[in-house]
Amino acid sequence: MTLMTTPAQATDSRVEAAVQWAIEIANDPIHGYSQGAENATPSRPYTGSREGPDYDCASLVYHAFQQAGFDIIGAWHKNPQYTARYNGRQYSGDADTIWDDLQTLGGWQKFSWAEVADNLQRGDILCRPQFHVAIYKGDGLTVEARGVNNPTGLGRYETGDQGGEIDFYDAYGRGWTEVYRYVGN
Repeated sequence: MTLMTTPAQATDSRVEAAVQWAIEIANDPIHGYSQGAENATPSRPYTGSREGPDYDCASLVYHAFQQAGFDIIGAWHKNPQYTARYNGRQYSGDADTIWDDLQTLGGWQKFSWAEVADNLQRGDILCRPQFHVAIYKGDGLTVEARGVNNPTGLGRYETGDQGGEIDFYDAYGRGWTEVYRYVGN
């Protein structure tokens, strides 16, 4: 019988820096959830920007890894979807573009959830493309932006945290389908 093993995450201080940055954002109530005023609708009257101080799920991940030294936003700006979908108006990408942008950077490997669910590593990016993305922080928890419909929030569309908009959540039982892990070049 052959046991399948997944590569360990490459020892890279940038991955840890990305996790730490996201944790700091989650712990600071100045940061809340927004998909940006440009994406606001009457039923979802987002204020501010998704590029800080508020973030949506994808922009939180993009900014965490960008500030840690992975030029993922630069990769997004070279992605054909940057102009095709948003005419260059969305500074960071989405849950369904992040894998393409990580591939451009190199050093990242994609796994199915089933392959690594029992072996998640701090800094793994958990994704359900087209829907949601988060960073695994360890101990069974993610750090992620979940918006006004999160389990503890007040449901208001205002800048800043209304309660749990960017927080730590159980990583399991969430419908993740893909995991992106930095394995080095």
